[in-house]
Amino acid sequence: MADRSLKTTIWAVVIIFLLISGGAFVFLMVWIQPRHGGAGIKVAVLDSGINMDARIVGYKASRELKDAIIAQKSFITTEYGYDTNETIVDDTQYNHGTLVALQIASRSIGIAPEAQLIIAKCADNEGTASYPAIFAAIDWVIDEEDADIINISLGGPILENDTIVEKINRAAKEKGVLVVISSGNSGDVTGYSTSSIEGPGDALQAITVGATTADGIAEYSSIGPLKDHSIKPDLVDSGFTIIALGTSFAAPKVAAKAAVLMSWCNEQGYDTSPGMLKAALMQSASLELQYPIYYSGAGVVNVTAAKTIITNAQKINNMPMVYYVMPDNLPFTLTKAFRGDVWTFPLTIVSPVEQQFNFTSNLASSESIVSIPSSITLNQTGLVNCKFIIPSDHTIGTHEETISIESKSGEILEVSIDIEIEEPLARIGFDIYHSVWQIDHLFGQFRELNRKLADEGIALIELNHQDNFSQLNDFDALIIADPNSFGLYLDADQVVHSYYKSFENSTIDNITDYVDSGHGLFVMATSNDSSVLNETNRLINNFNITVEEETIPETMIYDEETGEYNIILITNLNSTHPVTQDIVNFDYYGSSLSLIGDNTAALAWAGQVSNVAVGAFVSTNDSTGRVVVSGSNFMADNFGINAKYNSTHNLDFILNVVEWITNTTLDSMVLSENSLQMKQFTLETSMTTNSISEINIPSLQYNQLLQQNFPTLNTVITSETIKKKYKSCF
Repeated sequence: MADRSLKTTIWAVVIIFLLISGGAFVFLMVWIQPRHGGAGIKVAVLDSGINMDARIVGYKASRELKDAIIAQKSFITTEYGYDTNETIVDDTQYNHGTLVALQIASRSIGIAPEAQLIIAKCADNEGTASYPAIFAAIDWVIDEEDADIINISLGGPILENDTIVEKINRAAKEKGVLVVISSGNSGDVTGYSTSSIEGPGDALQAITVGATTADGIAEYSSIGPLKDHSIKPDLVDSGFTIIALGTSFAAPKVAAKAAVLMSWCNEQGYDTSPGMLKAALMQSASLELQYPIYYSGAGVVNVTAAKTIITNAQKINNMPMVYYVMPDNLPFTLTKAFRGDVWTFPLTIVSPVEQQFNFTSNLASSESIVSIPSSITLNQTGLVNCKFIIPSDHTIGTHEETISIESKSGEILEVSIDIEIEEPLARIGFDIYHSVWQIDHLFGQFRELNRKLADEGIALIELNHQDNFSQLNDFDALIIADPNSFGLYLDADQVVHSYYKSFENSTIDNITDYVDSGHGLFVMATSNDSSVLNETNRLINNFNITVEEETIPETMIYDEETGEYNIILITNLNSTHPVTQDIVNFDYYGSSLSLIGDNTAALAWAGQVSNVAVGAFVSTNDSTGRVVVSGSNFMADNFGINAKYNSTHNLDFILNVVEWITNTTLDSMVLSENSLQMKQFTLETSMTTNSISEINIPSLQYNQLLQQNFPTLNTVITSETIKKKYKSCF
């Protein structure tokens, strides 16, 4: 959701605005009945400061927050990477930080009107926060101001080695401070922008909050799962506040509800911890409409229900023993699995204290498909890897299983498993190891590809470890998506660097031998700005194909009025090759290719025949040793598979590739018809949908564009600002 002019800064976190026009609310208030909740609780607001002179649709901040603010400090100084120093005054458009504070503790609309506010300005008046500013602000509100709860309505890219995330996690476990974070506004109306959670919303111990509307989950709200398949967001709440809209305003509602609950616990004489509060809030939550768990988390909090849950819970040393497990049903997005499959589903377990949990299945080990530790010790929020390991001789049909999780205090949680198991027509390894993009996995931007191939009896298995590439003979083919793509990591000084994962020499040898022994390979490369093409070429040059720096089309352009990229249709196709002989077109943006030797064929090109988009190679050792290389993945992502760009034939192209590299036959004609039906449905619904926002750029493509700004390995990012050109969570 950014265009090619997107720039990234030293230390920057994007504040995302998602706003609709205000001014529609005019009313007269003579007297407001006193409201209660949150007494004695200190809530820190890490945002753009406070404007006590602001008057927002009848709400005057000085009156609404009178006596609520007990401390304030600006971290917008040259010390933390800014060009100038700014006062605490919130001078952002729409007064973002002020709106967040009002949502928590104002006398008229605040959910916790008796809470005390600590204002830490770490986002400047342009809406950009530096990592050092956030880092220092967290230390200040915890160590000097003794905050109980911290609200962070900021979002940016998920980073490797994120010291901010580490600090948030330690705050819960070591300091007893609960952190509430907005999930981000990188969602879309189709729901295909999975794994769009923004950092630091990936912090495990935090409560990450998505947004709702009157109709359900907001289309802009970022959703999970994370790349390791763990679930975020944890909760959702209304994204609306006075004149603004976004997950920025869902988070403070949950922070305020946590303050109300914490204050009530103090009044009752109960001890609290971030884990206990989080578990009670999640256990109390619900949704009227059903969504996948990675859209909504536990749902919308009910504070009254949370109080009842705490009242009825066992107490140990005045601590209510309240727990939560998410998800409680598996698999959360698969409709079927196959013999030989291996899937990992981390369970998020929330506990009030550090303690041991024991895991048992209701099935004998010979019948179970679940691999999980027999016991593990967790502190507050913890992840437990729950693996599906389906034997190649497992019984075909419905598999049902229940995993019991028993805490040391005797509480029992259950996770139910219900899945159809089939025999696969072919098995394909799917490399997610050599891409560091958070969206690159089979529940991320390739979720729809996984589903469509499963419908055809094709099993995709994620390869997420270097060791997987020494065991390729377990698969009929291998797919490598976005190899050597750029990611971001944060060093100990909160400075952003770029990095990528290279191919080990042994991996290249293994893949080359794999193809020469009669197996298939499909590589979907990216552009020069997004990945290290020289590294990708170290692999594919073995198959006489090179990825070039030139892109097709030459420049990526985003049209803000239509919300579309200039993705082109590839229509020049090799009519004699099995991959392209019955294809009309497919979507494309990415690198061009060159064929540099024998046993290769150009399958598709743009304009001149030399401007190759897709190439193929056949091994001289074995004719079933086949390779297809594309410089783009647009035809294979969630939007392309479901005809959300331009072409209705992307799926047909992918199915042809799979048929050829696996030497199998699929029912492609049926899926061609379905593709056309999907396109017609899209056209019909797009004319009737009353969108509340102009934001409809796929977040997966935003993430790709974000990566394109980091072309050099281990180079400190020094450009001025990370800015998004659209309105978002601020």
